[in-house]
Amino acid sequence: MKTVEKRAAVWFKWMGWAGLIVSLVVFTLYVMGVVPSEVSPAESAAHWSESSETYRSETGLVFETGWFGNIRNGYFLSTAALAILASTALPTLIVLSVSWFRRRDYLHGTMAILISCVLLIAILG
Repeated sequence: MKTVEKRAAVWFKWMGWAGLIVSLVVFTLYVMGVVPSEVSPAESAAHWSESSETYRSETGLVFETGWFGNIRNGYFLSTAALAILASTALPTLIVLSVSWFRRRDYLHGTMAILISCVLLIAILG
C-alpha cells in the first residue's frame, strides 16, 4: 500500500471515530432533553417522511441566512451531527482521488469522486 493510502486510512479511521463520538454525544444530549428542542425525540421520526415545506412549518427551523442560529435547537443539532458523521469521509476521498488521478489510476479516482458526490447529496438532503 502506498504512503498516501496509509495516511488516508489512518485519517479516515480517526475522522470516523471523531464523527461517531460527536454524533453520539449530540444525540444523547438531544434525547435527554439537555438541549432545548422544537421537536421532541418521540415526534422526530414522524417528520422524516414530510416535505421540506411541511418540515419547516412544523419545526420552525430555517435553513437560510442565519441558519447557524438553529444550533441551539436539539433536533437541528442532532441532524447536523449526522451530517458531520456522513461527511467525515469526504476529505479522505478527495485526497485519495487527487493522488489516484496523479498516478493515472482513473478508475479509483473516478470512484472516489462519485462516492463523494453521493455523500454530498445525502448530506444536503
